[in-house]
Amino acid sequence: MDPQTQNDIAKLSDADRKELTQFLENEAQRSNIQQTVHHLADVCWKKCITGKISSGRLGQGEEGCAQNCVERWMDTNFAVLKHLETLRGQ
Repeated sequence: MDPQTQNDIAKLSDADRKELTQFLENEAQRSNIQQTVHHLADVCWKKCITGKISSGRLGQGEEGCAQNCVERWMDTNFAVLKHLETLRGQ
């Protein structure tokens, strides 16, 4: 952060600084979620979409594969989060 920006932030009230910090944390979280979804879409696309999409729809096998890919990813992430919560509670 450049000195002018730091100086401008220092002029903010405590409430405004807190609001700015919260906004920046929210935006970082939103960016992280978008990157995760993009990665998931890329992984499942490469795994499941084998041909050209000429009809504007996925083939039945491709659609099932993509749905299964996303569901397994969600299951895995849920299991990891649950495990981390358990470790945190110890």
